[in-house]
Amino acid sequence: MTRKTDKKTRPSLWSRFLPGGAQPAKPAARRDPRGERWLKAALGGGAVLCVIGALAGGGFWFVQSGALSRMQTAIGTGILASTRDGGLALREVFVVGRKETDRAAILEAVDGDIGDPILRLDPDEIRERLLALGWIARAEVERHLPDTIVVRLIERRAAAIWQHDGEFALIDRQGTVIGGEDVSRHGHLKLVVGEGAPEETAHLLDVLEREPALQARVVAAVWMGERRWNLRLDNGVDVRLPEDDPADAWTRLARLERDHGLLARAVDAIDLRQPDRLIVRMTEDGATQIHMRRTGKNT
Repeated sequence: MTRKTDKKTRPSLWSRFLPGGAQPAKPAARRDPRGERWLKAALGGGAVLCVIGALAGGGFWFVQSGALSRMQTAIGTGILASTRDGGLALREVFVVGRKETDRAAILEAVDGDIGDPILRLDPDEIRERLLALGWIARAEVERHLPDTIVVRLIERRAAAIWQHDGEFALIDRQGTVIGGEDVSRHGHLKLVVGEGAPEETAHLLDVLEREPALQARVVAAVWMGERRWNLRLDNGVDVRLPEDDPADAWTRLARLERDHGLLARAVDAIDLRQPDRLIVRMTEDGATQIHMRRTGKNT
């Protein structure tokens, strides 16, 4: 389930990126279940020693892996308060590799405010929440004691805009849906339309890239019957690619354009579905002009 994003940012956590800003309000104290009170009372001092001993002798893995966060369930939140008072408190979130992902969404995934016990923040859980964000393909999360969470991201690259059921969404080359929030910033990308179009986008782009000059004129592609593509060019001409070997048909069209300037003529549609022939449908004005020329020659 997609985590709801809190658009409110926490400037102090981004001090290396957003200097200044008011400190966020301290979060309300978490509920203390009655069934755990005896455990806190019984383990108080010993549990603190247990945590300190684990940090000193248990090694890097105990902290980085999130094992300590899982141990907190048995020990209770009072111990974490002790570690916070001892200096292990969140002061900064440092992010590497962010270009497209919303900052507020990352902070929401971290789920911590300044001054929270840093040992409460489980790197594995943060990573899972980050991977639920559309732009993020890979994520690594580490605690850097005493006060910093380090996030390393590899983001997806938007390859096209997918139109489906009246909605628009960015997709990457592999067909993964990134989301619809940032479509307006990527209006230069080609539009692909139809059920199943994202999964076929990589192959389409491979075909188009064989002829860069002609590729630049494609503004949209419609996946027809889950079998083949129809293309719309920047001059309104529709190009019907075949189901089999669309790359060869695309190269044939590029050759005709270079040799004969086909797309500069009064053409409405070009059908390349037959390997041994080319079917061209003229515009109404173009057909009228051809008819008039032929009629004039016969008089």
